[in-house]
Amino acid sequence: MISSERAMELIQDSLTSLQQAGLIGQETPLGGNTILLGAGSSLDSIAFVTFVTELEDRLNRETGQELSLVLNEIHEFNVNVPYLTAETLSKYMIKLTDKRQ
Repeated sequence: MISSERAMELIQDSLTSLQQAGLIGQETPLGGNTILLGAGSSLDSIAFVTFVTELEDRLNRETGQELSLVLNEIHEFNVNVPYLTAETLSKYMIKLTDKRQ
């Protein structure tokens, strides 16, 4: 299982990688309320898909497991909540790694 702090570090590392690759124009300061998907996100659809792929790779290296991030498995992200925050994604990552232990 990864910690909340480590999950946020992995998310930040992935965002920094996208910025360095030129997929997002500016550094995205990360906080729990940072919107990663939906209105207010600095990621377009291509950048978001790349972000998820990058984050999965980092998470798999971190845990030594083959994990997949599946948006429709995130209970807090649904039609009533049309955006995905870093905190919600972080909590999902923790649950995902906890299930696989």
